[in-house]
Amino acid sequence: MTTVAELQPTPSAPAAVPAVQNWRLKNSGHPRHSIAEFPLYGDAHLTGQIHREDWPYAFLNTIPARNEPGLVQHSCTLRVDEHLYSTVPDFSETDNSLYHGGLLQDEIAALVSLCLGARVKAGGMSRIFGTLTSDPLGRPMEWNNRLTPSLTVDRDRLILPDVTGTHSLDELLRLESLPLLDAQRSIALVRAARFYQDALWIVESEPSLAWLMFVSALETAANQWRAENGSASQRLADSKPELFARLMECGGDALARFVAEEIEHTLGATKKFIDFTLAFLPSPPPLRPHLCDQVLWERSPMKKVLGAVYKYRSYALHGGTPFPAPMCGPPRKFNGSAGYSEVGTTALAVSSYGGVWKAGDLPINLHAFHYIVRGALLNWLEMMGCEPQE
Repeated sequence: MTTVAELQPTPSAPAAVPAVQNWRLKNSGHPRHSIAEFPLYGDAHLTGQIHREDWPYAFLNTIPARNEPGLVQHSCTLRVDEHLYSTVPDFSETDNSLYHGGLLQDEIAALVSLCLGARVKAGGMSRIFGTLTSDPLGRPMEWNNRLTPSLTVDRDRLILPDVTGTHSLDELLRLESLPLLDAQRSIALVRAARFYQDALWIVESEPSLAWLMFVSALETAANQWRAENGSASQRLADSKPELFARLMECGGDALARFVAEEIEHTLGATKKFIDFTLAFLPSPPPLRPHLCDQVLWERSPMKKVLGAVYKYRSYALHGGTPFPAPMCGPPRKFNGSAGYSEVGTTALAVSSYGGVWKAGDLPINLHAFHYIVRGALLNWLEMMGCEPQE
């Protein structure tokens, strides 16, 4: 049986995540061997449909009768033209270079979630054409079944209200650049999108954990972006000049390069996070709250905001202190305000769950940070599509 499960790179296509490889094979004229369908679950109202002959993926709107926050439904069907074949991997060495914890349908679902800014998850294969059956209408199947995802949502106090509501599938046209991505860019994009996707599914019940996932989504993209801009040795020399000089004395370029590549992920983590986010910072939201409730969108104040976010990320990961509660709650929307609040509080200070924070220590809320995360990742995707690497 051939399915999209456990797919490995094939000699006929350069290495990349399966969703990218499959698209490249279609573009190169590689024959399709089967078609598979997967339900895409979510609680957003989806409009439109994408079914193009030049794409290996179709997104078929199921048009649910009801749409409301927290009501998870099969709102779209993902149809996959399968050009990849399963192959036996090389078991002689550990290789997690393209690992992200999911399959092709999970890659597509995560990218759909990012493009739409909505909760989307893939279910198991529900129908297959061309494999195990000659029926032109395909064969329904349940042996690849997955549980329908669930949500805990307070519909009257949504932390990310923009994630619900209406979203157009036309936003998926951004995926047209997907086959241009090389292995490193494709896996970085999918891993970042999967962090983003997971954050959306837990944000209404575990907002502090969602903060960590949103930060990790940006960090994942930032790692790839920085790797394309200068060598590890140069970054070590910039961040730890004394260590770099000593390594050069003891072992020359070879030793310095080896150590730099071994510890690269630890070099200037805060700076890397901030630099990437500022480089791909989206324009301010089209609807803004009153001035006192706005995040200043200029580079210098935004740098301070991002620095505070990364500080709280470190406190949470290494010290067990969750993100401040006022940064995790539903955004306010006052009468006459066009948009939701963007800061943690407009008071001089606030107390919550046994903690006390001054206003300056609550520079942004989760609603506004989500807008930044999604916008930065989409801008990065657009840049990669304009500057393909071979």
